[in-house]
Amino acid sequence: MRRLVALVPTVTLCLCSVGIAHLSLAQGGAAVLAQSTSFAARLRANLPERGVPGSRFGGATRGACVTGNQRLTALVPSTNVGQTTLAAPTLFVFVPPSKARQGELVITDAQDQPLATMVVDLPAELGVMALKPKVQLQPGQDYRWTFTLLCGADADDPSAFISVSGVVSRVQPSTDLAKKLQGKSVGDRLGAAVDAGLWYETLAILAELQRDQTTREMARREWVAVLSAVGLDGLAQAPLVQ
Repeated sequence: MRRLVALVPTVTLCLCSVGIAHLSLAQGGAAVLAQSTSFAARLRANLPERGVPGSRFGGATRGACVTGNQRLTALVPSTNVGQTTLAAPTLFVFVPPSKARQGELVITDAQDQPLATMVVDLPAELGVMALKPKVQLQPGQDYRWTFTLLCGADADDPSAFISVSGVVSRVQPSTDLAKKLQGKSVGDRLGAAVDAGLWYETLAILAELQRDQTTREMARREWVAVLSAVGLDGLAQAPLVQ
């Protein structure tokens, strides 16, 4: 029997603009950062080239769990692996309309041993969810995360579920990079994450910009660009939901 654990609320995350000349964020005063290159293009150029087994897109279930023609999708690069310097990074998944009322996130180590499991209530509308499990990833290690729609009444029946998976590779930052990622300027932190090819940090930092009214529209354009840059343009316009 599949073990369900405590519900954990999701977090709304989003992103920033393509080819903008300036980016401002009202956070203890107006901060302005000049940008000469698209964040999406810079991130794509700095992502690691190595690929790992994974499944960004969920398939169909016997019981037609997903009710439309859109698929459950893990927001990871086409290589299925994204880097982070964080012990507990935020993960992103697109949830289409389905019969499921809950989803389950499981994180496993290189030996396929589970490190964290959490079950979340799904939103009524389709959209991108952000999940932050309570976990302590170690530098120099790869971890697989799997998100499953719990579609059936019988939790022991594999055909009742539909899943996607990706990999988090935690890297040890240099002293200089660590300082930049902890800086007060959101713009500086974003640039550092993008230029270091940190997929999960980039999405999380851009979320801060999306929450600010003055950068919302620009942030949405960059969100679309980032997803399109890794072959996820089919769902780039999907809303961000809680």
